[in-house]
Amino acid sequence: MEQNKLVGLNKEQHANTKISLVNPLTHLADQHMLPVVVHEFVVAGAEFPLVFIKNADTELYQPVVLLGLSAKQNLFLKDGNWQAMYVPRVARSYPLVLVQAEQDSDRLIVAIDESSAHVNDTEGQPLFNADGSESEFLIARKQQMAEFVDFSQLTRGFTEKLKGLDLFKEQVLTLTIDGEQRNINGIHLIDEKKLNELSAEQFLELRTSGFLTAIYAHLMSLQHTQKLVLKLAPQPQA
Repeated sequence: MEQNKLVGLNKEQHANTKISLVNPLTHLADQHMLPVVVHEFVVAGAEFPLVFIKNADTELYQPVVLLGLSAKQNLFLKDGNWQAMYVPRVARSYPLVLVQAEQDSDRLIVAIDESSAHVNDTEGQPLFNADGSESEFLIARKQQMAEFVDFSQLTRGFTEKLKGLDLFKEQVLTLTIDGEQRNINGIHLIDEKKLNELSAEQFLELRTSGFLTAIYAHLMSLQHTQKLVLKLAPQPQA
C-alpha cells in the first residue's frame, strides 16, 4: 500500500485537482475499526459493534466501530464497495483530511492525500472554481470536517464523564470462528451493572446531558459482534 502523501491544500497548486467519487471508501480496506463520535452512536450502533479503546499514554477512551475481527480486516468492504447502510463521519471526507498546522499546534489546516487513487486532474469533483474560489464540494467537505472536530470534543466530554463515574470495564471478547475460539483484547465496554447501581442523581445527570441514548445504543450494538463472525463464514455456492 502506497504511503500517504499529505500536502496542505493550496488553490494554486491544486487549481485543477479533482476528487473521484467512484468507490470512495476503498481507503478503508485495511481498517478493522474506525473512531466515531457520540452523535452517531444510534445510527452506527444499528449496524456495527460499538466499543471503546483506551490510549495507554493519555488514559483517554475513544469510541470505535468494529469492522473486522483482526488487524487490517474490513468485513464491510467487498470488491471496493461498502457493504453497510451507514458510513462513519470520520471516513467521509477522505482524501481531504485535517492536520496540525505545525507540531504541537492546535491550529488545523486542510490537507489532501495526493497518493490517493481518487485524486486526479481529469475526473470527479473540482476543489476550486475557475476563478480560484472554493467549489461547493470543497466548502461542504470543510464544513463536514469542522463538525467532526466539534463533535469529537463533545465526545471527549462524554467519555470523561463515564470515566469519572467508573463505568468502563475492560472486556475480552471471545468468539467462536470456524469452530475455534478467538479472543479480541483491548476492548472496553460500559459496565451495565455499575450503570444500574448509579444514584438517582447521577443517573439523572446522564439523562439531562443526553448521554443515556448513546449509552444504550452502545450496549445494544454489541449484538452485532456475531454479524462479523457470520461475515467470516464461507458463503454457500450458488
